[in-house]
Amino acid sequence: MTVTSMGAVTSMGTVVSIGAWRFTLRGAELADLVYDGEPVLRAIRFVTRDHDWRTADDTVLARTTDTDADSTSGRLRIETSARYDDTEVLRYVLEVSVDGPTLHVDAVGTTTTPFRRNRIGLVVLHPPTLAGVPVTARHPSGTVTEAVFPTWIAPHQPAADLSGLDWSTGRVALTLDLAGDVFETEDQRNWTDASFKTYSTPLSEPFPVALDAGSVVRQSLTLRATTDDRPGGTASPAPDLAFLDGPAPTAVVAPPPTLQLLAASAPAAARPADARPLGVPVLVEPVVLVEPVLGDPNVGAVLASARRDAGGGPLDVRFVTDDPDVLRAAIDDVLDSGAVVRIGAFDPNSHVTTPALQQALRDAAATAGDLEVVAGTRAHFTELNRTVDLFRDWDGPLTFSVTPQMHDRSPEQVTESIRMQRWVVMSASRLAAGRALHVGPVTLRPRFNAVATSARPVVTDATIEAGYGPQLVADATDPAQHSAAARAWFAASVEALTVPGVASITLAEAWGPRGGRLPG
Repeated sequence: MTVTSMGAVTSMGTVVSIGAWRFTLRGAELADLVYDGEPVLRAIRFVTRDHDWRTADDTVLARTTDTDADSTSGRLRIETSARYDDTEVLRYVLEVSVDGPTLHVDAVGTTTTPFRRNRIGLVVLHPPTLAGVPVTARHPSGTVTEAVFPTWIAPHQPAADLSGLDWSTGRVALTLDLAGDVFETEDQRNWTDASFKTYSTPLSEPFPVALDAGSVVRQSLTLRATTDDRPGGTASPAPDLAFLDGPAPTAVVAPPPTLQLLAASAPAAARPADARPLGVPVLVEPVVLVEPVLGDPNVGAVLASARRDAGGGPLDVRFVTDDPDVLRAAIDDVLDSGAVVRIGAFDPNSHVTTPALQQALRDAAATAGDLEVVAGTRAHFTELNRTVDLFRDWDGPLTFSVTPQMHDRSPEQVTESIRMQRWVVMSASRLAAGRALHVGPVTLRPRFNAVATSARPVVTDATIEAGYGPQLVADATDPAQHSAAARAWFAASVEALTVPGVASITLAEAWGPRGGRLPG
C-alpha cells in the first residue's frame, strides 16, 4: 500500500484535513466527515452486495494523495479489491477531490469475475441526529419534494428517485448532487445502524442481476457546504431526542425483563461437559429459546438439544412453518414433552407471523389455558415495522430480533449500534401500543439471512451431529464472540433494550462458537 500522509494516523484510521474539511480514512471509506468544525456526514463508501445481500469484504490495494498542509484543495485516489470468501469479484477506484467548500467523489467499479449482484455503488451515510430535520429531495425530472429525516424509524424509504438532497445541520447548509444512477434514502436505524443511507441501486429495480467480467459501474457525488455564522443562521437546529432516554408514552410499566439464552446450534459432539457452560449464577434455570423448522427431519433432535441446554428450565419455542395445521400438531407435541413458557411461529419466507399462524396460536392458547403465545418477526425490527398492520387484531406480545452487522462488520458499526438499539426498542414499544415485547435473539452476527434470494438448503439429516441453523450459515459466527469486548457489548445491549414493556431479552447461544456469558 502506498500512502502519502495527510494527517494523524490513529487506531481508528488516518485523519485527513484539507481546508475546512476533515474526515477519517478507514480502509476505502471516508468516515466522520466534518466541515468547519461541524459534523456533516457519517461516511461515504462504495459497496458491493451479492445476490443474497452479502456485503463484500474490501481490501485497499493502493492509496495516494496530493495536497499541501496549508492548501484548501487536494486529491485522493483509492484502489480497492472487493471479495467474497477470498475470491475477488470487483475492483473499484475512488477519486476524491476537495476544492474549498466542495468535496467530489468519482467511483468506477469493474467486475473481475462473473457474479450476481443486488447492488453496486456509492453510499452516503447521514448521521441519526438529523432525525426531525427538513430535507429537500431533488429528482431527475427537475422536480423537488419537501420531506424530513424521520424521527420515529421509517418502515420504508423516506426519499426516492433522487438526483440530489439539500439539508442543513448546525451552522452548515449542504447540497448533495448524485450522478450515474438514480438514488434513494432509507432509514438504517431499522437494523440498528447509526445512519440514514442514500444509495443506489433503488429497490424498485429488479435484482439480482447477472454481471459478466469486465462490467463497469460509474457513479459520482458532489457535496457542497455553506457556513452561516449569523445568529440563527439558515441551518436547522438539531431535534430534541431526549425521549430516547425515557419511557415511550405507550409503554406498559412492568418488571425488568428476564434474560434468556438461544439454544446452541453447534455440532452435538462439541457440547461441553459442564451442564452450565455460561456459569451465570443469576440464571438458575434459564429459559432457552429454540427455533425448530417444521418439516425438517431434525426437529426432534433440535428440541431435545434445547432441553439439555435449559438444564431443567422451560423452553421458549418459536416454530418456523407456513402450515397452521402442522403448527397445531407441533404445539401439542412440544407441550407434552416438557415445560414450555412461550410459543411463537413464523412463516419461513416472510419471517413474520401471518394471520393464519396468529389464529393457530390463539387456538392453541385457548386449549392449553395458560399458554403464552407471541407473534411478530424472527428477523429484524425492519420486518415488524413494515408489517405491523398484520398485527392489528393481535392482542398478545410482539417480538423481533437484533443484530448489528446486517450491513457492516466494522468495530465502529457494532459499538454505534448500542444507542440505536434504544431507538429501535422505543419505536417498537410505540408500535406495540401497550402490548409486551420479547426482544431477541440478540446476536453479534445474523443467525440466518432474512433477505437471501437463494433457496434455503434442504435438510436431510435427522441428527444434529454436524450442527444446524446458524452453524451452517455463512458469516454467522463472529471471531470476537468470546472476547471481553463482546461480553461488554451484550451487557450494554441489555441496558439499551431494557425499557418499560420489554418482558424478555434473549441473547447469545447457550454454548459453542456463538455462545457467550450473559451479564450477571
